[in-house]
Order: sequence, then C-alpha cells, then structure tokens
Amino acid sequence: MELYEAINTRRTARKFSEKQVGFEAIKRILQAGNKAPTWDHNRNWHYIILKTDEEKETAFAYAKSVADKFDADRYLNMPRPYPITLGQKMYGYAMPLQYTMLKDAPYVIVPLFRSKELNGEYVSKLNPFATIWCVIENIFLAATAEGLSCSMRIPLNREQEIVKQKLKVPPTYMIPVFIGIGYADPNEQILEQYNPDIDKQIHLGKWK
Repeated sequence: MELYEAINTRRTARKFSEKQVGFEAIKRILQAGNKAPTWDHNRNWHYIILKTDEEKETAFAYAKSVADKFDADRYLNMPRPYPITLGQKMYGYAMPLQYTMLKDAPYVIVPLFRSKELNGEYVSKLNPFATIWCVIENIFLAATAEGLSCSMRIPLNREQEIVKQKLKVPPTYMIPVFIGIGYADPNEQILEQYNPDIDKQIHLGKWK
C-alpha cells in the first residue's frame, strides 16, 4: 500500500471481526515501529503482546469498570446550550467500547518506553514520550498497510500503574497506550469527523 493511501485510509476501529491475524504480521508491524526516530539513538522500547482472553481480562479490568459506568444515552442526550459537537458524539460512542475494543481484538500491543516519570518543565524533557508516539504512529500505518485496523486507549488516571503491576513492567518503564490490532468489523458504525482546512492552519513566517 502506498504511503499516502495508508495515511488517508487509516482509521480507529473499536469493533473487530473474528478473522484471525498471523503473528508474522504483528512482527512486521513492530519492526516498522522500531524504524521511528529516537532521541537517545538506542531505541529503548519494548512490547508486551496480549492474545488470550485471560491476559486481556486481567490487564484491562480498570478499562472495563470505566466502560461499564459510562451512560452513553445520558451523555449524548444531556441538555447543552449549543448543538452537540462531532467530538462529543465520538466520545459518547467510544467510551462504552473502551474494554471490548481491546478484549475482542486478536492481539493487544502494549508499547513501553524507558522513563520513570514525565517531566514537562521543558519540551525537550518529553523526548522519551515524543519518540514513543513516533513508534505508535508507525505501528498504526504499518497495520493499515497490512489491511488491519487498530483501537487505541490511553491509560486513564492510575490505570498505567495498575496495568504495569499486573504485567510486571519494570518501574523504569512507562505505558503510553494500549493498541488493539485486528480486522475491523465491516459493519461498525463510522462517525463523521472534523476535517480542518489546511490553508487556515498554515502560518508563513509567523502566526499573524
């Protein structure tokens, strides 16, 4: 698949078909992740891969509790002083699926980057965090090139520490995201998304 085609066809999937995924494809996707730029030149990344229901149920009990508590109907239909936004519609759709979009995926990838804590005092101090997201974007595009789709959950509140403990992650590593990978359910609802006007985003020389 050509690069721009992968970029333009990539989308987040929150429902997966039962079609299985070969592990060799997962390895190719992670190899693509490893091609991302790295600030310390040693690509200090690791990947935990979850496949069985038991592994995913253990790791994502917190996500299940969040999803179970969310009342999508109430959220989507609550009185607002303005029309509901596309972002709010997406949030209302996605929140109830935060657990199943991981559990039902054939594989879940948990990328790890070495950092005890995030320090945002200066942008440069976020280099480990910035480069792992370059890895993640490569994973998304490589999965798309393989004909696969990804779900994405960013750990909420204490969720990272809870999952780190369950997966026995060393204290010197952090989890930026959980990625479900599989063949998207072709019948999944596709919500409208906002497409910004690039000409309004470009500033030549300075902001104004």
